[in-house]
Amino acid sequence: MTLISDPTDARALPPTESTGSKIKKVLGPIGVIGVVILKFIGKIKFVLPILLKTGGSMVLMVGVYASIWGWKWAVGFVLLLLLHECGHLLVAKKFGLAVSAPMFIPFMGAFIALKEAPRNAWMEACVGIGGPILGSLAAAACHALGLAIDYPLLIALAWTAYFLNLFNLTPVGMLDGGRIVTALSPWLWLPGFAALGWLAWTHPNFIVWILLFASLPRIFSLFRKRTAEEQRYYEVAWPQRWLMATMYFGLIGALVLGMHISHLQLMERVHSARQKYEQTFPQAE
Repeated sequence: MTLISDPTDARALPPTESTGSKIKKVLGPIGVIGVVILKFIGKIKFVLPILLKTGGSMVLMVGVYASIWGWKWAVGFVLLLLLHECGHLLVAKKFGLAVSAPMFIPFMGAFIALKEAPRNAWMEACVGIGGPILGSLAAAACHALGLAIDYPLLIALAWTAYFLNLFNLTPVGMLDGGRIVTALSPWLWLPGFAALGWLAWTHPNFIVWILLFASLPRIFSLFRKRTAEEQRYYEVAWPQRWLMATMYFGLIGALVLGMHISHLQLMERVHSARQKYEQTFPQAE
């Protein structure tokens, strides 16, 4: 026997899921990502003093961005940048390299300075890819949380982080991609330089032009004869080269996919909000 309840009876309606329940549901999918991030950060004693040194520039950047896009966006964006830079720091410290604390510059991003040069191309590539890997994991966690609690701002922040990490993988100059491909082939700097030049020409931007000119010394180095010591710097074992290539191109593919999915989800929410608005405030005929 089937009982048909009165749809107007509140007792017959399914219980609405609270925001707290949604958050609990997402802890499973993103729990692994969070544990990995906390595990590495928790083991490194140098993180706290670095954050204290970095705090001033972080507060400045949050303040500047908050005045334009609001404090929620500003805090989220700066935290995602910080996690990206912590990825570089963790790998650099793993190799015993001395590094500076991250510095934040409004509208230019964040950076760390290596106080000593990597000893070989493999080390340079590992330090270079550490940032995009941790930054991409942070973006994925932000994306998952945004979906779980249906908060478009977090999804938009994730899209931005996907894009910034992808842009950083451009194989040229001082960008992370330029450091990563030293373990593959420095000649990959040429197509990277061409892509950056095309971007600077079609979408003029002060930062892109700075990156373009800063890349010139490495581009010129491709066409001069290397010393024996320089040649040894670029010698990388084939297993390491294949591993780095897999991580590099795999990360590019994952970031492109993340951007595409988050964009579709944002557009879906915009369309849904527009429909609700039109139904609530129909135009007078």
